[in-house]
Amino acid sequence: MKDYRLHVPEGFRDVNGKDVIFGAEIEKRITKVFSSFGYEMIKTPLVEYTDIYEEEAKRHELYNLINREGEVLALTNDMTSSITRYVAANYGENLKLEKFSYISDVFRYPRMYQGKEHFIRQAGCEIISKKFDITLDAEMILLAYKILKEIGLNKFTIHLGSCEFLSYLLDDYKLDDNTKKIVFSSIKGKDFVSLRNILNEKLSNDDASFILSIIMKGGHLRYLEELMNNLKGKKSFFVLEYLKKLFKLLNDLGIDNILFDFSINSYASYYTGIIFKVYGDGIKNSIITGGRSSKLYDKFGYSLTDIGFGIDIISLTSYAIENNLYNFDNVKFISYQDEKSLKDALIKIDDMREDNISISIGHFDSLEDALSYAKENDFNGVLDCSNGGLKILEVK
Repeated sequence: MKDYRLHVPEGFRDVNGKDVIFGAEIEKRITKVFSSFGYEMIKTPLVEYTDIYEEEAKRHELYNLINREGEVLALTNDMTSSITRYVAANYGENLKLEKFSYISDVFRYPRMYQGKEHFIRQAGCEIISKKFDITLDAEMILLAYKILKEIGLNKFTIHLGSCEFLSYLLDDYKLDDNTKKIVFSSIKGKDFVSLRNILNEKLSNDDASFILSIIMKGGHLRYLEELMNNLKGKKSFFVLEYLKKLFKLLNDLGIDNILFDFSINSYASYYTGIIFKVYGDGIKNSIITGGRSSKLYDKFGYSLTDIGFGIDIISLTSYAIENNLYNFDNVKFISYQDEKSLKDALIKIDDMREDNISISIGHFDSLEDALSYAKENDFNGVLDCSNGGLKILEVK
């Protein structure tokens, strides 16, 4: 029988040192920006009833557990679902406008392990309102932009798309619901062979190529305007018109790193309006994913709209460490004292501690042991408090 006492479960890892320090700094900066925008921090339970996860895709990735009453629970899989449950239970039709922010661990069991981690350290926010307004879409993207700037990430691109646009575009070309389902599934799975096949089967070569090019490509404002020229008079045109209006508003706010991308998909399938992802230079996966939904509260009988996003803190922490974004090089000493001088040493050490100086109380048999330990562990020096004195012995 395998001895698990020295192992962590598959998909998890211990975290210490710089990962903890840099991660805490990133979370502090994120919280600062959320607060400046007027968001209220919320903390929901780490476990939820599985009923809140109605999407079939999510149910396959839940970390399930059973309590003593025999009820099936799950570790938090998606914070938007938890906040939706909270709002429906505590506000309902009385809600006018609420803004929530959070920092939490979420747990997802990949269908295929492939070295993926099973937990995500995530920060995020949600705006829930009675009706949709372009101001809310603009605020959400502006907030994401401000957070990344506060963190110190200067090179990133905001990919902006729309779930409505693709749906309306396929309607414009008279594609039935089953075909639309195959198209969306192919995009989500990045199965462009199946995507090309289904479009060629249902449409002329020119129409199939046009739709495929929209999904496969992306571009800036000129690209959007070219699409608008090609789709004038069609249902999908009005979504592009809205995206152009949103882009100009964001551009007036100083955000010019937007790329229109209609291939965006998300782990969450509840988005119905705009959807966006943010990619940073030197970071493999998207660091922010967000969007708008008008159907999250339908199952509770409430007509509410929601827009939000989630931030991958683990990826940002790795980037911050690799690029040394923050300086945590505080002066740090370790002490050496004998038994007779212990009391006086503790008093002197406490008086010397300041914000940028840390002093660890040492436990050594000799001064030589203390000096050796300080060199091996990157201390600036040893405080020799033996015999009632105080000497600072620097180490190289």
